[in-house]
Amino acid sequence: MKIRTLLIAAILAMPALVWGSAACADTAAEPATTAVATGQSEASVPAEVTPSASAEVTTTDAEVPSVGTIAVKDLVGKKMGVPQGTVQDIYLMETYPQLELQRHNFEADMMLALEKGICDAAIMDDVICYALARKKPNILLFEDPSLPKNFMGMAFNHTDKGKELCKQFNEFLSGLRESGELEAICNKWIVNTESAEMPKFNIPTEGEPIIVGMEPCTEPIVFMRGEEIVGMDAELIYRFAEKIGRPVEIKNIDYYGLLTAVAAGQVDIASSGFLITAERGESVLFSDPYYTSRSIIATRKEASEEASVPELGTIAVKDLVGKKLGVPQGTVQDIYLMETYPQLELQRHNFEADMMLALEKGICDAAIMDDVICYALARKKPNILLFEDPSLPKNFMGMAFNHTDKGKELCRQFNEFLSGLRESGELEAICNKWIRNTETAEMPKFNIPTEGEPIIVGMEPCTEPIVFMRGEEIVGMDAELIYRFAEKVGRPVEIKNIDYYGLLTAVAAGQVDIASSGFLITAERGESVLFSDPYYTSISVIATRRDSGVNKEPSAVTKAAQGIVGGIVDSFYRNIIAEARYMLIWDGLKATFAIALFSTLFGTIVGAAVCYLRMSRYKFWQCAARVYIDIMRGTPILILLMLMYYVAFAGTQVEALYVAIITFSLNFGAYVSEMFRSSITSIDRGQSEAGIAMGFSPFYSFYYIVLPQAIKRVLPVYKGEVISLIKNTSVVGYIAIADLTKMTDIIRARTFDPFFPLLMVAILYFLIAWLFTFALDRLSSKVK
Repeated sequence: MKIRTLLIAAILAMPALVWGSAACADTAAEPATTAVATGQSEASVPAEVTPSASAEVTTTDAEVPSVGTIAVKDLVGKKMGVPQGTVQDIYLMETYPQLELQRHNFEADMMLALEKGICDAAIMDDVICYALARKKPNILLFEDPSLPKNFMGMAFNHTDKGKELCKQFNEFLSGLRESGELEAICNKWIVNTESAEMPKFNIPTEGEPIIVGMEPCTEPIVFMRGEEIVGMDAELIYRFAEKIGRPVEIKNIDYYGLLTAVAAGQVDIASSGFLITAERGESVLFSDPYYTSRSIIATRKEASEEASVPELGTIAVKDLVGKKLGVPQGTVQDIYLMETYPQLELQRHNFEADMMLALEKGICDAAIMDDVICYALARKKPNILLFEDPSLPKNFMGMAFNHTDKGKELCRQFNEFLSGLRESGELEAICNKWIRNTETAEMPKFNIPTEGEPIIVGMEPCTEPIVFMRGEEIVGMDAELIYRFAEKVGRPVEIKNIDYYGLLTAVAAGQVDIASSGFLITAERGESVLFSDPYYTSISVIATRRDSGVNKEPSAVTKAAQGIVGGIVDSFYRNIIAEARYMLIWDGLKATFAIALFSTLFGTIVGAAVCYLRMSRYKFWQCAARVYIDIMRGTPILILLMLMYYVAFAGTQVEALYVAIITFSLNFGAYVSEMFRSSITSIDRGQSEAGIAMGFSPFYSFYYIVLPQAIKRVLPVYKGEVISLIKNTSVVGYIAIADLTKMTDIIRARTFDPFFPLLMVAILYFLIAWLFTFALDRLSSKVK
């Protein structure tokens, strides 16, 4: 009875606790008093601290990259990557609303997107951009002088304690600036990041600590080197602590939760290279600026290289016997090679992009496909060589129509349209535009009617440059021809997105009027559909890796395997061994395992208690339990986690790890309670009554008769919910817990390796889930 009363009291007290915490936060907050929301007036912003190349710099890795000039307005029509929620994001959105912005959480991910051609340019602070671009010869840096400069500062809360700490930090900064040490510190980390070392500090270990929130994922501002937090911000924080004689306690908090954490009093200082804005200054108090940054625009070198057809060598298909050759499934190449070279080992793929990836990873030794698709895939891959076998027949690309009178008439009109384009030279110009200049090719403006009987066109817009998606628009060589034809005949167009292998079936069945996705004309296909005249003549191109040995050395498979193994070993060393990064993984693994284990145990207890209330004879307890279950199951776990940490437990000394365990236990308990209730009610009530008739008390009747059967029935569902709980723990980095996912972000930000850390953490999550599943399976066998 006491347990039931306490649980209900806790549920009923939750709104008051949330309201009270929010009220405290409101009371502590005060409006910003200056334009830049710092501890001083805008007119007294100190002299700029910007990087300058040191005379001691001797290597290319230790230089500030050269920066050209560009105008942001000239990038309209391009895809611009921006760090989400930053000064640059807000400024560009307000000043250039016509820009197409792609928002990223991490600058390293944004630079990778730029390299892969996902975006055309990227904008970020100079200090971060220099670190990312220093070892990337394919990246060019530019500055738009019209962009405003940004001021970087530390964040404090608006309480008296926060204001006093901010005042002390400003005095400390003033002394560094006057002595020239501030500029030296910034130059050391920005210009010589790899060789920069943290000084030895004489920081006391006793006394009230300065609690500092950081996300050590941004080189050279603050990042991990082994298990040590280093960087420009880190050195300033430790120097400050040494100056005022107080210990330092670092909390690893997600960047987007740092300002919330300092405003809520969870930390005394938020430090990860924050740019000072008036809007942020309403929530937090900024120090004087310690660094003045510029916004740098990064682009790829892509002018002539990406706007040309790659050079072709010569090879004989017969020389590929004994190799693994990738082919697009069911295509002309597939049929021809199967009939002509039955001794070839063919690997069939649904998509040419998957086939190219298989070639890069060494799964196959060579790949064959149409030239137009191969050029687009290989253009940005310096490790791919292209060859042609002159003995292979040429292929003809056409649109497909059905064999009805309506289809024949439409096909005749399309052929007349093509003939006119061919005679005027426009057809060749259209093909060249999309094949040779895919990135810059634009769709013309069409004058297509919106009324009348539409031409229904089936397409699968997945094949660049034939037909593909650019944003929400379907573009490409086939798309332009279709729209030009519709404009010519004066009919609207209706596009249906159909899987490539169902397109010919769709047009033959009359589902669409035209099938268009770069179909090669064959006699066999011509029995089912009616093809137009060819609009493009393609050749079959054979792609290989530079290190595969195809047409050079006999043992391509062995060399490819060595390349794969070597790459894995290198990635393992850089991400795990170098700088003892395995300790980061170990620390993250312990945090994730602890949250998963204790949340499962306590959540099960909570679930049993709520189930007891849910099945109570009293309506009040039933309603209270039902409300609890609905709230917990209807609130996203991330939102619930942040509410608990930043509101319910704000101002308390409860560790973030314990908050996470409490939150996941409460959430897990809501699901478990319903599982328990369903399994108990599924047991025939007569069995319990029979036990009572035999002399058992109601409790022992439940314990010995109902409970074993209920556990046996609930375990399979319970096991699946435990696995979901383990996977959901990946969001705890938002409240300053260095779990597996957070440690992976730290390593990725240091090594710029987009693949290996993610694969590694996926394996570790799988192993944790497997361990829990194994334990539950053993428990299930005991129950049986």
